[in-house]
Amino acid sequence: MKGLIPKTIGFIGVFVSRLGHLLPNFSPLGSFGFFGGNFFLFIFGIILFDAFIGGFYKGFIFNYIGFLMYFLFGRIAKGNLKLQLSLLPIASFAFFLISNFGVWHYWYPHTLEGLRLCYTLALPFFFNTLMGDLIFGYGFLFATKVLKPWATNKFQNPTLNNQIPITNNQ
Repeated sequence: MKGLIPKTIGFIGVFVSRLGHLLPNFSPLGSFGFFGGNFFLFIFGIILFDAFIGGFYKGFIFNYIGFLMYFLFGRIAKGNLKLQLSLLPIASFAFFLISNFGVWHYWYPHTLEGLRLCYTLALPFFFNTLMGDLIFGYGFLFATKVLKPWATNKFQNPTLNNQIPITNNQ
């Protein structure tokens, strides 16, 4: 039960963010997979959304395998701040490589030139993916590693609470 509310909020946030008008591939989706800890909830959210918008297409399985990389790298980094900071962008890059391999496989000539062209044209999407992962992922880390302890200490420390005078002057 512990952590169910944040995970549920994350699930809803991921679902809603895919409906929004963010930049292409700029979303909290990768970060949710990396930090969420529940692979089935993560994949269920993606499948549910893809079913909702008709997002199944040739090669979609490569996207799902790419999303799996977020979860796997997140499990490796679990609880280790240095690993979390370094593996999140690596997970973004793994997603880029795997998902675009699927794009190349189905829609580009099976040549080195076709592969190069596919990855070159995908670079702007990778930039958006990486920026979304870093902003949402590092934002999550900041909220949990800095803001949460600060707020917990501030509201549970009686000496701090006594320093704020509360009067009822009417």
